[in-house]
Amino acid sequence: MSHGEILTQKARYRARCTGLGHQTSLQHLQAVQGQDPVPAAASRDQACLEAAVFERLGGTADYCAHPAGVAQVRPGADHLVVELDPKLGPKLSLPEHSLLSLLPTQYTGPDEDEGDPGGIAGVRLLGIDTAGAHLGLVGTDARVTLTGPAPTQWRAIITARRAACRDGNLVPLWDAPALTPFESDSLAADHTWHEERADLAWVASGLLRRIALFHTVAKPYCVRYWQHGLGWKFELRYEHDVPMDHEALLAYLTHPVWGMPLKANREHCVCKPCDCDRGQERNCWYTLDAGGGRHDEIGIHFRRGRLDRDTGKEYGRLVGAGATPDWLAQVLPSHYQRSAA
Repeated sequence: MSHGEILTQKARYRARCTGLGHQTSLQHLQAVQGQDPVPAAASRDQACLEAAVFERLGGTADYCAHPAGVAQVRPGADHLVVELDPKLGPKLSLPEHSLLSLLPTQYTGPDEDEGDPGGIAGVRLLGIDTAGAHLGLVGTDARVTLTGPAPTQWRAIITARRAACRDGNLVPLWDAPALTPFESDSLAADHTWHEERADLAWVASGLLRRIALFHTVAKPYCVRYWQHGLGWKFELRYEHDVPMDHEALLAYLTHPVWGMPLKANREHCVCKPCDCDRGQERNCWYTLDAGGGRHDEIGIHFRRGRLDRDTGKEYGRLVGAGATPDWLAQVLPSHYQRSAA
């Protein structure tokens, strides 16, 4: 295979994983010759910060314009840019929800038990500019930039959060130059658990760097994910007339050269192409094994609704969240056709 053909394949892989588009991906790879199309995080610290962002994005709490609320990502070895959708559901701000879920606080009110830090211990807001809101992990070179809103909007979110902290007996920790004693105590209280999570942070980091696959390769109208032990669980919901394209999605995630070092296993699959069972719900379960046993695997449930299931409510929330007509036509074709008629 020629160099040009390999470069084209790498650009296609990067475009599908990141949502950046083929030409943009091709130009990037031409400029950084020899780099993988989706490079892994260069350090454990970088993977840990990206894993924290993946955990707290918030785009699966309601419907967003893109699955998981991420329009695209721009991964570099030592930096990741995450472009967030504007809305979480029809009314809430996804950038606000995501940022505030990450920034740590300490409760200093009258309750005896102060509990763990709000947000993620060690995450710091490094600055806000035209590129977005820059996050770091204290004492490290790890960097993630959240983008989407204008700088004035990001600053308004932080201003409102500081005011809410004053009213709620909370101390903002996201400006502290070093890890605060409160954060240190919280991390030390469950040191083994945090170390085990850090060892597996590359999994969540790798998933976030390929998050666009859920709208470039797969076509679910809804994606939900949550942490399960040291691993992750996903549920992808499809309208009845939309194929559950799990083979393509899993092939990209586990690509033998550029994918994550995971092995896909089929647990149960009933992708019947016909409606011979009167169009009942179809369910397929796959696991991605990270090599450490069932406690840290990724479980993915592909779920296609029954023939007579009404997804009108979901369609309305996607419209309210800003989903494009093109996406609606792909993931909820029956409702889109009725609305366009």
